Amino acid sequence: MGRPRDVDQFLTSYPNVRPNPSASSNLLFYSNKLPLQPDNLKYEEFMRAHERDYVELELNHGYIQWFFPIREHGVNPRAQPLEPHEIKAMEQDSDITARLLRSYKMMLRFYGIEFDSGRLQPSPDHKERLDNLRSRSHNLLRLTRILKHLSEFPTTLQPHAAPLVLYFVAAHSEGLLSFEEGSMRGDSMDKWWSNCFRDEEERKEVRGIVRARGKVGVKKWGWEEYRKWFDARGKKGYTEE
Repeated sequence: MGRPRDVDQFLTSYPNVRPNPSASSNLLFYSNKLPLQPDNLKYEEFMRAHERDYVELELNHGYIQWFFPIREHGVNPRAQPLEPHEIKAMEQDSDITARLLRSYKMMLRFYGIEFDSGRLQPSPDHKERLDNLRSRSHNLLRLTRILKHLSEFPTTLQPHAAPLVLYFVAAHSEGLLSFEEGSMRGDSMDKWWSNCFRDEEERKEVRGIVRARGKVGVKKWGWEEYRKWFDARGKKGYTEE
């Protein structure tokens, strides 16, 4: 199974993209100094208005590129791709790293997932939230962006990427949401999500679990396996708030 071109570009850290040291929109937005566009809201203003507004988070297609910047252009032409110098500065600022994690937790709740010291589990409203994911396929692209975004911040966010991919493996195995091979969701998991790891050993481990997930609902790699995997992995590298 060949990898998508954008994944290859991601894994090789975008060798053909020239850095722009003068571009700092993402750093300024996460510093709560620059409003995102086109909403014209600074980070804290957006969160006060919409952090738990699932209708807004679903229907608004412009905020994702600001909240989860990656080194690629997205559908919002007024958002700037993430720059290497921004990554370094953002990881060194404790206020920004707290906001980065807050943004991630916002989207986890949107997808019906609770965050417990890095371990993920279904939230009380997970059925409703998974129904939304089932019927609104553009969220698969959002999750690909989120996984790439996590991996661009190796010190603070990258450790959260594998638990997210494997959460969906467990949800599939438990029968909550199908990621059958060959389906649109299955392709997202097989071709994109399981490849969003620059560390070869981690990518090999995650892809091995993904490929062996079996049919939906057979509980081949469900919540029990997820918990065992997480506990064996430990919490090294996690940023908790």
